[in-house]
Amino acid sequence: MNIENHQQSQFNHEEWINRLFRFIETARQFSIAFAQAFKTLFQKGLTEAWKEIRAAAKKLSLGDFIFTGTLTSIAVFGGIILLAGISLLSYQSLLWLQSGVWTEYPVLTVFNFLFENTPLHQWIINPESWIGMQKLLLWVLESIPVSLALIVPGFSITIMAGGILIAALVFRFYQFKKCDD
Repeated sequence: MNIENHQQSQFNHEEWINRLFRFIETARQFSIAFAQAFKTLFQKGLTEAWKEIRAAAKKLSLGDFIFTGTLTSIAVFGGIILLAGISLLSYQSLLWLQSGVWTEYPVLTVFNFLFENTPLHQWIINPESWIGMQKLLLWVLESIPVSLALIVPGFSITIMAGGILIAALVFRFYQFKKCDD
């Protein structure tokens, strides 16, 4: 009786493997059918979208292209600033992971590099007037990291230019659609 209970409770590996293979085959067939359906829908949608874009592009003026080019350039510029800030932060993080000591890059470092031997730099170093303003400006330059000073404006410029560009494109598209109707 003990042997019978042991045989009944024994796991059937072959049956489990056969079920697994059937499941894998069903999943493969489903994914192939899904990919084909998605491809067909995507191609039809892309074809229709391309027709709409070509029809709208024929109606665009030189001003539309200049506006779009300008906004795209501003967005790319903002993206480059954002990427520079993220890159600097990544570099600082890498140095920290290696040594365990955070390397600070305050805005004062960039200020000293850009304004060395100028009257503004001389005033920051040794002010003769506006002492409170010098202390405030010096505190800001020492407190704000360069990475933050790059990331925040870069992100803001990119989002603003991208948002205005998308809004302008949608506005013009619907403006053309309204004229066609």
